[in-house]
Amino acid sequence: MRPNASRIRLPLLALILLLSSAQALADASRRAPWTEDSLRPSLAVTIDDLPVGPPSRHDLDQQTRITERLLAVLRARAVPAIGFVNEARLEREGELDPERVALLRRWLDAGMALGNHGYEHLSLHRVEPEIWIEDALRGDIVTRRLLAERGMTPVWFRHPYLHVGRSAEIQRMTAQALAERGYRIAPVTVDNGEWVYADAYARAWNANDRESMERIGRDYLRYMLEMVVFYENQSLAIVGEPIPQTLLIHANALNADYLGPLLDALSERGYRFVDLEQATKHPAYQRPIHGYTGPGGITWLHRWALTAGVDASVFRGEPEVPDWVDALRHASSVDGAN
Repeated sequence: MRPNASRIRLPLLALILLLSSAQALADASRRAPWTEDSLRPSLAVTIDDLPVGPPSRHDLDQQTRITERLLAVLRARAVPAIGFVNEARLEREGELDPERVALLRRWLDAGMALGNHGYEHLSLHRVEPEIWIEDALRGDIVTRRLLAERGMTPVWFRHPYLHVGRSAEIQRMTAQALAERGYRIAPVTVDNGEWVYADAYARAWNANDRESMERIGRDYLRYMLEMVVFYENQSLAIVGEPIPQTLLIHANALNADYLGPLLDALSERGYRFVDLEQATKHPAYQRPIHGYTGPGGITWLHRWALTAGVDASVFRGEPEVPDWVDALRHASSVDGAN
């Protein structure tokens, strides 16, 4: 059975609850680490797992509604986002699905950019680098064709799970393969546990559990604003100044309903939205990241710090996703965070 169209709209009660949290968002704005006379901060919005994730949770009708809602939010606020595609998600029973490909065309028609997120979202830490490279290069066949129709080529690659390699040699080898294909590696400075909220929200959304949807969405806004504040302070501690931030989120039902309020809160905080090219012009993005070869998928801020030998105590205090959110999605299988 197809979902009722109203499911993708933000419920009235959710709007009331959002208003009740306005004071918390205002308090976060007052903690901004810049003055009225300083350069206003900028942020690039990057959205992983296109066309929609996880695909096992949503039929084509749902994916279309989610895509339309996300793009309407971005267009209304003139946000130049980039979506990173897993091309395996364009297939149905092993065959390319033209209707799913059409969802990518909607992104381009809306003026958004598209990047490569690997064909099957493989972790570079779990497969041999040769296999990973083959998957990464396979991941742009459709996207490259769609961009060529508009006289463009793909520029950005986003590592699945933010896993860039467990040794300097693997990092060098894979970065070279991507560069030879014409790619730049897309950084992330504001990573987060949004995918946990999103998985819980997808379950509630499919069950038409409005109470859980509103509770999850309200706490998601709180958490994300706290996370932005945390990484603002990380920028000061690691780089010595505010930098243009790069935010990682995903194409999902949660952001179809709550990305608008999140972007509005960030605008009220002083952020202007820029594309990834403009954000990465800041000199900080030229810093090396190869000094970190650990298992985690961590932000570029933290990679810069570890490569430079900064004491890891600087990372303390990162906001955490509440246990109750994880409990709501715990029984479900998670498909490809980051």
